[in-house]
Formats: sequence, structure tokens, C-alpha cells
Amino acid sequence: MEEQNSQKYWVIINGVRKGPMTLDELVRLAPGPATPVWRQGLDDWCAVSSLPELDGCSSAPVPPVPVIPPNYVAQQAQPQYTNPMNSYSGSVNTPRTEQPAEAMPPTYLAWSIVAMLLCCLVPGIVALIYSTKVSSRFSMGDYAGAKAASENAAMWIIVTVVCGIIAVPFQILLAFV
Repeated sequence: MEEQNSQKYWVIINGVRKGPMTLDELVRLAPGPATPVWRQGLDDWCAVSSLPELDGCSSAPVPPVPVIPPNYVAQQAQPQYTNPMNSYSGSVNTPRTEQPAEAMPPTYLAWSIVAMLLCCLVPGIVALIYSTKVSSRFSMGDYAGAKAASENAAMWIIVTVVCGIIAVPFQILLAFV
């Protein structure tokens, strides 16, 4: 029983992946019997009703299995699962395909702070804002947005340093006046 309490579960409710959570937290959500759930040790997402430890925690009765005629051929391609840490698409019975995990683009956070403090404040703040957007967008699964924020942060760091270099001669002139 201790193993089940330490087990972490992920569930998809209304198209939103929730987790990790304990068995007690999952039971409190009262998912439907067809709700997709995943835990370590499972090869794929499965319905809540198919896990023995979740027996009886469903909020609704199990729907009957539709009878499909033997000569039925599906006309549409069925959506595929991705790994449990990515977004869910498809039904519970479709196989999943592994997608290579993308590496998070560099945040340039330390460079943004240094450039802001030593070179020029205003464009340095813009670089800092873009730097902070990288990890939050990446963790939400917005890989393109994270890459764009990383590229914008790098560009604004360059702008900050160039502004600082341009400002140095004027600062020297003003120091002697």
C-alpha cells in the first residue's frame, strides 16, 4: 500500500493534463471511467476504469463498449499519443509515438542582468523580460515561443551592449566638462 501512496499519477481532464498527484488527490478529482490516466510503470495512457487501484473512484458508470461490425473500416486516421509529459491528443486506445524531447533554448538571464547593470538600463530591462519568458514558455510546451523569446533576449543584450559602448565617449566628455 505504501508503494501506491508514493506513486505519482497524471490525468487529462477537459483536455488539460494535471499532475503529478498522489492516489488520494486523483480520487478526490473523481475522474470519469474513460478519463486518460498515466503513472510510472504503464507503457501508455489508459482509462481510469482499467487501473485496479482506481476501481470505484469514477464519478460515472462505465459506458458500454460499442459493437463494431467486422467489415467496418475507419476512414479517418486516429490521433496518436505523445509521451505523458507532453500534451495529450487522441483517445485512450490509440498507441503513442515517442517524440524526441527538445532542449530548452538558452535564457541569457545572467547576461541580461549584467548588460542591464553595466551598459544601458532601458534595453537591458527589455532583454531581462525576454530572458524570463524562455523557461515559462518552454515549460508550457510552447517550444517555438521559447525559442523566439531566447532569440529576442540575445538580440536585446546586443542592443544593450552597443548602446553602452556608444554612451561611453559621451560620459567621458561630460566628466571633463
